[in-house]
Amino acid sequence: MNKVMLLLIFFAFCVANAGDANVPSKFSVITFAISKYEKNWQDELPLAKETANALVNSFKNNLSDNYPKVSFSAKQYTDSEVTRERFQGTETNNYNFVFYHGHGGPNRITMWNQNKRIWHSGDVSEKSFGGKTYWALFNSCRVFKNGESNQEYWFNGIHSILGFSSGSPWYKKKRNCGILNQGTCYYYSYFAERDFATNWIDGKQGIAMAFFNAVNKWICNNGGYGVQPKIVYRYGYVDGKFFDPWEETFENSIQKSVFKNPGDYTGIGSRWVTLGTPDY
Repeated sequence: MNKVMLLLIFFAFCVANAGDANVPSKFSVITFAISKYEKNWQDELPLAKETANALVNSFKNNLSDNYPKVSFSAKQYTDSEVTRERFQGTETNNYNFVFYHGHGGPNRITMWNQNKRIWHSGDVSEKSFGGKTYWALFNSCRVFKNGESNQEYWFNGIHSILGFSSGSPWYKKKRNCGILNQGTCYYYSYFAERDFATNWIDGKQGIAMAFFNAVNKWICNNGGYGVQPKIVYRYGYVDGKFFDPWEETFENSIQKSVFKNPGDYTGIGSRWVTLGTPDY
């Protein structure tokens, strides 16, 4: 076999395998979703479980379609299983992606038990994400409200956290669709979570834009709500290269904790987009 043929085979092999170069070998997600709170101390969120399922299934399907060699695992907690002790515990540190859907407010999210919350107040942190947790998404109102949130204390190695500065509405809508609009289609707010995973994995978008684009399509445009999706993070140098976590793609993600200790990072950042007229 001549040298030219060897080079062509080598080049073809490189092209075929280049896309998987930095894809993680394993990806895991844990979800906490509350549809109905203990003693109804908070309003019901009827689509919370479906939203968590939509995210998990989209992760699973997109990985199967694009990176079938990636091992996928998921753990899901609902309603009374979503306790303060469980969320604060070390279990979340064993999962790459943490999802929470429930009520919240600036610097806090609510647990199932009556009047139980995870608070960040002053310099007190009741939960910081570390270990193998690299990303989180809070589908909850105003946790990162501009001018009121203190995002510093969520971080103990996690790359970034997605959430909202504004309210985070849910909806189910029926519309005419199909040929001559004779059919019926249903649109759900959890299409945003579904498409976020698709944008990030299949669309190869940066994590922030994957989230912003999905929210814009299904909450602002199709849902008809004004919202302000947001990403919060620390930034700096990792292994000699500048790392801006809002741009992190799935296929080129860093598979380790970052910016855990004081002095390890350059600063704390956040980005958001204002879509429509948000409800605060």
